[in-house]
Amino acid sequence: MLKSMTVRNIALIEELNVDFYTGLHVLTGETGAGKSIVVDSINLVLGERADRGLIRTGCDKATVEAVFDISDNQEILTLLKAESLEADGGLMSVYREISDRNICRVCGVIVPLTLLRQITGILVDIHGQHEHQSLLNEHYHLEYLDAFGDGAHGTLCKNVRDAYAAWHEAGAKFNALRRENVQRAQRQEFLETRIKELKEAKPVVGEKETLSSLRVRFADHEKILNALKTVYQNLTASEGTNLGVNALLRGAVEESQRIAEYGERFKALFDRLQSAYYETEEIALDVRAMVDEEDFDEEKYEQVSARLDVYRRLEKRYGMEADELSNYYEELSQELKAIQTMDETLKKAETLYKQTLSEYRKAAAALTASRKQVSERLQSIIESQLNDLGMESTRFACVFTPHDPNGRQQPSPEGDDHIAFHISPNIGEPLKPLKRIASGGEMSRIMLAMKAAAADKRLIPTMIFDEIDTGISGRVAGVVAEKMDDIARYHQVICVSHLPQIAAMADHQYLVEKRVSQGRTVTTLKELAYEQRVDAVASLLGTQDFGESSGKLHAWNMVEAAQNRKKS
Repeated sequence: MLKSMTVRNIALIEELNVDFYTGLHVLTGETGAGKSIVVDSINLVLGERADRGLIRTGCDKATVEAVFDISDNQEILTLLKAESLEADGGLMSVYREISDRNICRVCGVIVPLTLLRQITGILVDIHGQHEHQSLLNEHYHLEYLDAFGDGAHGTLCKNVRDAYAAWHEAGAKFNALRRENVQRAQRQEFLETRIKELKEAKPVVGEKETLSSLRVRFADHEKILNALKTVYQNLTASEGTNLGVNALLRGAVEESQRIAEYGERFKALFDRLQSAYYETEEIALDVRAMVDEEDFDEEKYEQVSARLDVYRRLEKRYGMEADELSNYYEELSQELKAIQTMDETLKKAETLYKQTLSEYRKAAAALTASRKQVSERLQSIIESQLNDLGMESTRFACVFTPHDPNGRQQPSPEGDDHIAFHISPNIGEPLKPLKRIASGGEMSRIMLAMKAAAADKRLIPTMIFDEIDTGISGRVAGVVAEKMDDIARYHQVICVSHLPQIAAMADHQYLVEKRVSQGRTVTTLKELAYEQRVDAVASLLGTQDFGESSGKLHAWNMVEAAQNRKKS
């Protein structure tokens, strides 16, 4: 719902702030006062073409900002989330600027004009005498027709959407498998070559690290052997002046043994030296064994080097670490297995695709039958509405485009139907597509009839009617006012009108005036209080035809009657 609008420097408007509510809003004013400028401003913020000629003379830019309450509009909330836009407490701002560079903002963020139009197209439908955005577009006729179906019809619509989704998913998988199948032989050869190579290599997780350590040890064989020999010599040397640790410890043990009997401290010293001697003796034996075992194996060294070369080659070839090769081998093996069973998998996918297509066709056929029943009821409703509006001879029809028997009907979430609304305003004239109706007055009433018929359906929340009452007067004018009121019970309606009957029916009435301020003409808009509304309706009636007092009384009676109708 549109909550407010602020207009700056558009044509004769210097600055205009207006609040909107639920129900029927009517803008009235003398011809030339600037009602069309207000509508142009609304059109601008909805995404219409920006004309620099709208900028007020002497100003660099013109702006329009509208605020919408979208707290209960899940479609808009989902769209904003998809675009990473966030409404403030359920309120969404839409801003349009005309200057050297035209700017569009939604929720304070600059967006493309196409997105602005997409968003506002869900929120507002504007109808002028020559502007009927949605109902002249045959794309919306199916949606309009479905809105008149009952719960069972709605279930059929859902069944078609679900069946389409299942068919689309099955088709995508089937087509993907067919594409894979075309390249199957080449892929299979590729997989078999790699699997054979990896199978022969038998990569093992952690083996490369072990081999690398072993190779380093082989490379330092001489260094290790010399160190062990030096250690052994230092432990065991028993001749010359450079005695080994063992010989020195043995002498120390013998000397400490001679004094052990003289006290516990000496006895403890003997025990410790004897223990050290035995320990170094064991170490010497271990080192000797290491020296004996440290025999360089040239063949084993070559084997380790060759194995490491295999890992390096595979790493370079496959672009991965050695420890990843085992998992890669398993992945390739699984893919090869899937390719080898491709014929069976493809056959199953094709069977599922045909099955989901058949189920979709059944669901679509059931929906088509229901739509034809709904269309008969809709035709009667629209013709009744047109009869109320003085178009008693008008015929209305929902025309289903027959399918080409030689063609292939592509499934869609909406089913297999394409319909268009056709109409014949005059007896003896053939039915023609709605968009080809020439008369502006007829078109206005047809649009109003369709809107009134769908008043209780949850379609676009805000509807704007720009002087679609042109050519309407008398009894029909009263009926038009009632239709407007009926629509406004379910939608927010903003209407520009010259008819006193519609002005009297308003929930909120605004007066558009033109005045001179500081030597310049400006257009203003103000919401009228109850007494002011009576005066405005009397002005539309033309008090000179009644006398001022009687004209005002007549206007008061019209407003009162309208308000009583609303209460009932």
